[in-house]
Amino acid sequence: MGKRFFVIGIVALLIAGCGKKAEKVNIAGFEKYQDQYFRMQFCYPKGWQVFPEPERISVYSSPEVVNRFLDYSPQGKDGVRIVVTFQKMDTLKGLDKVVNSLQSELSTNGFDISEVKAQALGNVPGTLVHYSGVLAKNARVEAMQVAAVKDSFVYAVKYEAFNDLFASCKSVFDTLLATIKLPEPISKTTPEDQSKPSQTFVAFENDFIKVTHPDNFNPEFPKPKPPAEFSMDVKGYRQDSFVHVDIMPAKGLSLDKVVEQNAKIYKETSRGEGKIDGLRAVYLNYSPMKNIQSRVYFMVKNDKIYRIIMNYYSPMKADYLPVFEKMVASLASK
Repeated sequence: MGKRFFVIGIVALLIAGCGKKAEKVNIAGFEKYQDQYFRMQFCYPKGWQVFPEPERISVYSSPEVVNRFLDYSPQGKDGVRIVVTFQKMDTLKGLDKVVNSLQSELSTNGFDISEVKAQALGNVPGTLVHYSGVLAKNARVEAMQVAAVKDSFVYAVKYEAFNDLFASCKSVFDTLLATIKLPEPISKTTPEDQSKPSQTFVAFENDFIKVTHPDNFNPEFPKPKPPAEFSMDVKGYRQDSFVHVDIMPAKGLSLDKVVEQNAKIYKETSRGEGKIDGLRAVYLNYSPMKNIQSRVYFMVKNDKIYRIIMNYYSPMKADYLPVFEKMVASLASK
């Protein structure tokens, strides 16, 4: 599996700590994480900190506990971490060898293994290992990890917590196991299949907007370009087909004036009107390059301009346009 997934320094197990009051972690519902390239998805608690890396996604209950988990310090704020990993094997190994290697490494690093049992990961047979270790007096870390082997990849889900949080937050682990979907081999899907937006929508909400989007598309947040106060991209497999949202000050301008000032920027081929968030919106159709069709919407609310741009690969218009229109229609301002 690779030591970077499992190793805990022996030194950390010997450092002394001190007692403290039990802490609580907020679990206010769950949201979906989807790796848009590797096509893996699972649910995790809303508001938790997500750190995607190559072959690894780490989710922390709060930013304050990130460093504590990195060095397994006996002191600091108690918290919870989930780690989802996927690693291509250089040489094919069966699940038994993967689990035996994990158990050996845990034992070497001072952990007590309390349970080993069968546990599916997605729809793939796997093995769960339950273990714990004492860092110092009143400082203990406990974890469960499920490993599975599929299509020359080793997949693992690790749930770990300090002290009493392991038991009180176990619903996080249960929910992840119930919702995780491992990717299908690329050989089983064509690039066109991977590019199509899903017909299943999920909700996104923050302090600026609410919107639903295909569950195989992910929100991204580029730095807003002034005068924009907020920017968001919602992208899938194709990088040329996405929806972009900007929110910027209207400075008293009406919708018609906003459209008039912006129309000269776009070489529109046609325009139309619709409603966004129950308000009148105007859109301009244009084509910025060969095989790409675009549409920009303008809506004004509470002295804010909402600019929504959709770009899509024109040979797949029938797949993209209805889905993107549904997504724009779902947008609600805050």
